[in-house]
Amino acid sequence: MEQEKMGSYHKSYMPFIIKWGRITSFLMVPAMLLPALLLFIFHGARPSSSGLIAGLVGYVSYSLPWYFTELIAMGPILHIPGTYMGFISGNTRNVRAVAATTALSVTNSKTGTPEATVISAVAVATSIFMGIAVMTVLSLVGGFVLSILPPAVLTALSFLVPALFGAMLMQWLMTDIKSGAILLALAVALQLMTNAGFFAVLPLGGSYAPIVICVISGFVIAKLLHGKEVE
Repeated sequence: MEQEKMGSYHKSYMPFIIKWGRITSFLMVPAMLLPALLLFIFHGARPSSSGLIAGLVGYVSYSLPWYFTELIAMGPILHIPGTYMGFISGNTRNVRAVAATTALSVTNSKTGTPEATVISAVAVATSIFMGIAVMTVLSLVGGFVLSILPPAVLTALSFLVPALFGAMLMQWLMTDIKSGAILLALAVALQLMTNAGFFAVLPLGGSYAPIVICVISGFVIAKLLHGKEVE
């Protein structure tokens, strides 16, 4: 009976997971662009070239390292099915990995085994369905809630994104205050230069320049301050 289960796992379950995991991963690429395309077609929303490049540079410079590190760090936790689902649904580190870790701990499953692979897949899938259910409810009632909130609260919500980035900044400053302080001063100087139109002479408005400078400077400063510690 045990051999039959293992045979089914290796010959049926995993090939099925890998096949459809690849298909859905490739389908998600155009699907992620669909909302922007619909906004462009039906509402005429079109980002400027400078804004598009600035956003692309900022996002790629932040996300590209995670593409490699998450595969290495999350793979033993999510396993193959959970990795496919996590990369498609998002929230890999803060939701999917937590759900899988909890499930593996409760069931005393050994990482890398077929049992752990199946349990992790069930845990990740459950977290996705729960997330969809919660987001569906919030999206349906969110407009109504916003309509009854007082103006003072709506005004305060406009500071939500700056507060989020401020919290992220403080989180990183606590781990490396030297690098963080230098980069913060650099970012303030670059913002003042942007406001003064210093980068406007660059192609497409130059709004991407401060992001590129900060990213490259971050690598250089970290190497200068901590390079000897990791050699």
